[in-house]
Amino acid sequence: MSTARIAKTAFKGMGRNKVRTFLMMLGVVIGIVALTLVVSAAMGAQKRIMERVRKFGLDSLMVTAGGGQEMGRPSSGLPTTTLKIEDAQALKDEIRSVVDVAPFNRRSQSEIKFEEKSTTTGVFGVTPSWEPVWDWEAKKGEFITEDDMDDMARSAVIGETPRRELFGDDDPIGETVRIGTVPFEIKGIMQDKGTSPGGGDMDNRIYVPLSTFLRRVANVDYLWGIKIRLKSVNDIDQAAEAVAALLRERHKIAPGLPDDFTVRKPDEVKEMAENVAGTFNLFLIVVAGISLISGGVVVSNIMLISVNERRKEIGLRKAVGAGRRQILLQFLLESTVVTLAGGMIGFLLGAAGARLMQAVTKLPTSLSWQSAVLGIAFSAAVGLIAGLQPARRAAALEPVEALRS
Repeated sequence: MSTARIAKTAFKGMGRNKVRTFLMMLGVVIGIVALTLVVSAAMGAQKRIMERVRKFGLDSLMVTAGGGQEMGRPSSGLPTTTLKIEDAQALKDEIRSVVDVAPFNRRSQSEIKFEEKSTTTGVFGVTPSWEPVWDWEAKKGEFITEDDMDDMARSAVIGETPRRELFGDDDPIGETVRIGTVPFEIKGIMQDKGTSPGGGDMDNRIYVPLSTFLRRVANVDYLWGIKIRLKSVNDIDQAAEAVAALLRERHKIAPGLPDDFTVRKPDEVKEMAENVAGTFNLFLIVVAGISLISGGVVVSNIMLISVNERRKEIGLRKAVGAGRRQILLQFLLESTVVTLAGGMIGFLLGAAGARLMQAVTKLPTSLSWQSAVLGIAFSAAVGLIAGLQPARRAAALEPVEALRS
């Protein structure tokens, strides 16, 4: 019997049992929908990671106080007080690949008040170089100036999140907010930045002059970190070594002793962002895997039921000359065609679900031809694997025994 004839027989068998065919397809549809959502979410996460790394700056380094593994947190858990403004100036003056530096300090989870309203946000003490180094400007009003620094001015630039929570639709420029007990006049609104490499809200901040922060807000004389802008991305590794060597020298750290600072490169920031997204992606992969296994089990069980119900048909076909190979191929075709169709439907539903998920959760998703190919390939694999044992059982039936049943 020709392959075309076997295929025709397989399609007739599926057509005679529409409910059974639909149930087989349904299990695969669910699995491929889950798989498509996983792939689109994972690709969206990769895109989000690269966006976060670009926010950090591909031609940038970050120096944070303390030698711990987390940004800005030393291994001892106590604040490190050795990173100073003079270190930032030395980095700019003595390392030729450095274009500019942005020293800063910060205080997280600070209460900001406006009249009867209050919110919790991060307070950053920054210099005017924050704008060019971070490539982050005020979208309205103006940013911190050198005059603000010299005068230790009580001026502030507010991020979008606290602006929305404190002022709603009103213009905050010219209004006065309190950071603790210190009043600050808002002179600008920062551009929206979104999520940080570590997953935090970069818009949930308020910026004040670094000199004011050190004296009036925190009453300290040290920095939390220094962002460094380089001339080229090709200078990253060499500049990181030069920065570490200069800071060791300035901090009088003897050979063999641990650093009291951490220098981070864009690839380390990317790794950190990937770790943040990894847990979410792992959960999705597990869900998709369970869905596909469940779909395969459904297909296999229904195919076994089909073989038992069609024993007479199998016996009759064998009695008139059909061989084991032809019977095996017929049932494999049935399972594979059904799962392929389920895979195509599942991909279309998954694509629609990915768009809906992006609209509802605001998490980025990304669909591509790779997603479609992967979905179709997995559905075909499920059909072949799940249909193999039922097809073998059908091919092994003896004609006389099958007809007698």
